[in-house]
Amino acid sequence: MPKTFSEILSDINNKSKTSLLICVTMLIAAAVMLLTQHSIGWLFAIMGAILAASLYSKHQRTQKELSKVHDFNSFCSQYDSAGTKLELLGLTITDEYAVVTLPYLQIYPLDDMEKFEVGLQGDIRKVLFLTDKSGKRHKIAETQKGDALQKEFDRAYEAVRAYFNSGQEA
Repeated sequence: MPKTFSEILSDINNKSKTSLLICVTMLIAAAVMLLTQHSIGWLFAIMGAILAASLYSKHQRTQKELSKVHDFNSFCSQYDSAGTKLELLGLTITDEYAVVTLPYLQIYPLDDMEKFEVGLQGDIRKVLFLTDKSGKRHKIAETQKGDALQKEFDRAYEAVRAYFNSGQEA
């Protein structure tokens, strides 16, 4: 059963809390080792600092993505009831957004997009892009010949195409 957006945010927060606990443990271990004159403590300190920087970057990126949502309750409702949830691709198309959850959360307001494109690499690989009004392309789905994602990719293409076709008629 597909996850609700609240469950996805909860998973992100739980993973961040676990990583923070590991980071704090590494920094405490580093302090203890350095106080007892073990030089390996520097390795723990450096690794803890790198993990802390990574956690901060991840938090900033998640907050930036969530700031793209104008009405959070409406967004959650749309996400949870969306007809096009493609779990293998980590993609959900709602009435107003394309939401990618793999490998990390990315939210694309469809109103900010000018067009969609499919990039082909022969008959080996296909990539579905949304192109915003400034011309920047955003990859939302990808499949390769022979993988299990072909049908989901085609459903993603049809959902995006339907959105853009209905927008052009209005």
